Amino acid sequence: MRYFIFSLLCFSLSSSVVAQDSETQKEVDIDWTHPETIEPLLKGIGDFLDVELNTYRKKARDAYQSGKYEESAKYYLVLLRYDIHDAISIYNLACCYGLMGEEALAAKYLKRAVNAGYEDIAHIKKDPDFEKVRRKDMFDAAVDSIAQQIEKKQEGMGNVIYNDASSLLKCRVHLPENYDPGKSYPLVVGLHGYGSNPERFITLWKRFGKHEFIFVVPQAPYPFSVGKEVGFSWGVWSPNEVLLNKATLMSEKYIADVVDNLCMRYNVDDVYLLGFSQGCAFTYSTGIKNHHLFKGLICFGGWLDKEWLTESAIKEAKGLKVFIAHGKEDPMVKFET
Repeated sequence: MRYFIFSLLCFSLSSSVVAQDSETQKEVDIDWTHPETIEPLLKGIGDFLDVELNTYRKKARDAYQSGKYEESAKYYLVLLRYDIHDAISIYNLACCYGLMGEEALAAKYLKRAVNAGYEDIAHIKKDPDFEKVRRKDMFDAAVDSIAQQIEKKQEGMGNVIYNDASSLLKCRVHLPENYDPGKSYPLVVGLHGYGSNPERFITLWKRFGKHEFIFVVPQAPYPFSVGKEVGFSWGVWSPNEVLLNKATLMSEKYIADVVDNLCMRYNVDDVYLLGFSQGCAFTYSTGIKNHHLFKGLICFGGWLDKEWLTESAIKEAKGLKVFIAHGKEDPMVKFET
């Protein structure tokens, strides 16, 4: 897992809720399971459209990260009352059940996530959130069934080949307040995690306080769909090692090219490369191989894949400053990694 008003909580969880009649001002029960009984002119009938779902997502994520998996599941269930096609939230709910050791529920909601559009079978098979239920008959049978379902669907679409191609990929740029183009600024390039996008990751600037640097988030080159959402990856997942390594090298070059382009567009002095999770892995590899471009690396919750780097490349970058932060309870990338 890694994807993410109390007064309205009862509304979300119950099929029968209370609204107010616009004329009598009396509270009226609404049974949403019988649309023919609904009065569309009732005051407040559509107030559920004003619910800020990101509040629930944050509460679900915070509870998950705190190890409060049952509480996290509650908020994911609230989210899914509003959007039954949210494959990411269904998958995350399955993860919560897996972490609670609830084999039947983990299997049930995993199937529902796939039916909603989640198709990353490789991630399902290695996700540590399911360790408590893995190798149990019901859960393993569900995973086998899901794998066959996804394989059958993919076979019906034909084989996949990859071609080299040039494309235009966007970057989100956040400039300092009162930006002066005649003044030079540090540049921080942020690499988002697997399945994320620039729109999400650029919001980190709000956590920086009043900052005097340019913050840029490039979009990873490989899109994939998860239900209704589109996420992006810095690499391709393939059993073909040659293809995988080629994609890795291309992404590293793309990141270095982004830095060169930004340095031409803006008045930049020091450059820092920041990455989270999968973006952190590419921060290590790209930053070390292109150490001449960077003043330092900022690495959160990722891993250093030694297969991507030679000993000589690491030695050549020995003067590069590196800040590393990693949660000891990280369920995706283990602290020991």
